[in-house]
Parts: sequence; structure tokens; C-alpha cells
Amino acid sequence: MNNQDIINFKNGYVMTQNDFDFAIEASVLATLIFDNTLVDKHHQSLKKNIFYYPFHRKINNVILELYAKNIEIHELTIKNYLKESEESDFIELLATTPLSNVDTYIKILFEMSKKRDLVTQLSSIQLKANNLSFSELQEELSHSYNNMVQQQDEQLLEIDNIEKVKEGEAQFICKNWLPIPKKTVSLITAPGGTGKSWLLLQFAIRALLNYDAKNVFLWLSEDPKEITKHRFNKIYDQILNLTDDKYKKHIDISDSPTLHIVYEDNRKLVINSLFQQLKFKLQKYDLIILDPLIAFYGTDENNNAHARKFMQLFTDWANKENKTIIFIHHSTKNSTQSRGASAFVDAVRLVYEIDIKKDKEGKNIQTSKRVVKLTKDNYGASKYTDGFEFERVVFPNENKQNKPATIIEYPSDF
Repeated sequence: MNNQDIINFKNGYVMTQNDFDFAIEASVLATLIFDNTLVDKHHQSLKKNIFYYPFHRKINNVILELYAKNIEIHELTIKNYLKESEESDFIELLATTPLSNVDTYIKILFEMSKKRDLVTQLSSIQLKANNLSFSELQEELSHSYNNMVQQQDEQLLEIDNIEKVKEGEAQFICKNWLPIPKKTVSLITAPGGTGKSWLLLQFAIRALLNYDAKNVFLWLSEDPKEITKHRFNKIYDQILNLTDDKYKKHIDISDSPTLHIVYEDNRKLVINSLFQQLKFKLQKYDLIILDPLIAFYGTDENNNAHARKFMQLFTDWANKENKTIIFIHHSTKNSTQSRGASAFVDAVRLVYEIDIKKDKEGKNIQTSKRVVKLTKDNYGASKYTDGFEFERVVFPNENKQNKPATIIEYPSDF
């Protein structure tokens, strides 16, 4: 791929990695070629020059031309428009994995293109500034702003009449074991050493068994992956008594160092540009478990404004891309309650607190079970549990024969 304009000077402005994304551009185009029906839905957006790389712009223009002529958009029809020297780039493009939710990524490219247009206009004004009076410069800025507003046809918000909205209730993952609402963010808090990772590994397996999720990702940054694998096998073999390994193919883990999604720079909150890449990397997973929350949060843990912004990023991601996201969060000292800003709890729809079982004197009881407390329940998870406090087996009991987990059979293509 010819990347000669990756760093591109326009009126004195240098394009940076925040202004374009090669992988997203390639994936959007591959998706459109794979599923032509999406071109009909998005052709207006594709006309707005949202692609940065020259070859990608050419492929987009070819797609639009074929669409306008009512010609099937196919590998062979597109190749007719390409030079021989471009065929290897096209083969590389076709090898890109199609997106499951192309709408979101077209919006990302649209935002990037708007930024490129804006900075180009600002750079142009800056070049003129020395030759303009204050009033002329003010008029130039006002004119440019009005032009941008007129060109901005993206809807500010969606408005629907209540009569036309389809009624529905919240859907849950593992509703008969540890119900978690789908398409949103939930929080699980506990003191250290309680067994949070054991519980979430079992939850992930059960989500697959119950056909509540198709692909699961756990970023357990505090535990080496070898330890996680050991715990996973204990749960798989001794708690759930599973003999079919096919479910293991749908669970991925990582113990890599985390990245701060938000951080402070000169006392301003900054959203890490790598967040978009993270979303792109995790696009195939419908259940995502992140441990611990604080490892992804790079600013004052007690700052409610920053915590609210951080959580909103994940709430939007979950809603727009149909993800179920669970954060594991440390509790305050000598309690099971969430640590830090109250906005962490305020932003989620469900909170579970995990604790060690205790006797009447408050001493820990040695048992394979943990006490689970449902302390926030906006979507009605309690109707599937044994009240707001219940127990779940978290660790294997070597001296007791566990019953096999109930399995809902997957389709043959799983």
C-alpha cells in the first residue's frame, strides 16, 4: 500500500495518527463489498469523502459508480477499474475481516474526515491572518463556522414518537445463575482475594453454555494467563463437569498490560486515541470482562466528572455495538462497596458485591461458596435470583461430586 500521504501537509497542518485509521477504512470497504445491501443504506455517507488513503478513496468511488449504474458490486466488477499495479492492494483489502457493525465505523471515519476538514480550514485562515484586520478575521471565522454548520447534516439526536417505539424488556446473560443485563455496562466489586476472577471465568463459560454469548473476552491483567488457565480448567472440569471442549474455542483471555482509556494532560481530561483501536480489536466479542477497572482509568479515582466521562465511553460502546461489558472493581477497605468516585456506580445499570461467607461472629467460613449481594438493579435482575443476597459456588470442592451444568445445544455452525 502506498502510504505517501500518511503524514500530509495541508496549508501548514501535519496530519497525525488521530486523523485517519487505515484498518478501519479497509474493514469498512471490505464489508461493503461483502454485503452490497449496506451500500444502499450508507451511500449518502460514502459520498462525503470519509476515506483518507488514496487507494481507499478510489475503491469507494468505484463502489459508488457501480451502485449508481445498478451494477453488482463484486470483486470482478471492481477489478475492471484498477491498474495492474493496484491488484495486490486490492487482494490485501479483500482479505480484511468484514465488520459486524459497520454503522459505528462509518461514523468514526466521518468524524475523522470532519476533523481533517476543520483543521484545514483553520490552517487556511491562519495563513491569511497576518493580512487581515481584526474585524476581517472575525468575519472570516464566522463565515467558516457557518459553512461548517450548513454542511453538518448529521442528526444531533434521534427523536421518536412514543407510539411508534417497539416495547421491550431488558435481556439478561446467565439469568438463572448471575443475571447481567445485555448491551450495557455492569460492575462487580469485592475485596482482594475474594475469588472475583474465579466467579467471572465461570460466568463466561455459563454464558456460552446458555447461548447468551457467542464470543467472550476476559482481560484479567492482574493474573498471569497460566494461572487463569489453571483456574479455568478447574471450573470446566470440576465445577461444571464439562467434557466437550468446543466452548473453549469461544473464550479468549489476555494478561497484557492495560492502557489508560482516559488520562490527564495539563489538568485536562484526554481520551486515549487507542480506544478506537481497542474497540476495533474487540469487535467480534459480545461479552467483554475487564479486570480491574482502575487499570483502564488514568486519572483521579475520586473525580466524579472524569469517572462519568470514562464510564460513558463504555456505555456508548456497549449500546451501539451490542456489547455486554463487565468491570471488576476493587472495594473500599474492610467492605465490599465500590471504591472511588460515586459516578462509577451511578453510570452502570447493575452492581454486584462479592464477599466471603462469615459466621455469626463475623469470622470467615471455609467454603467453596461466596455471598453475592445485588446492590443496584435498574433492570430487574432480582426476579431471576434468590432475592438481593444469595450464594454461588465459586471454587471446586474436591470432596463433593458436582452436577453437570445444564447445556443449551448450539446450532451446528457454532
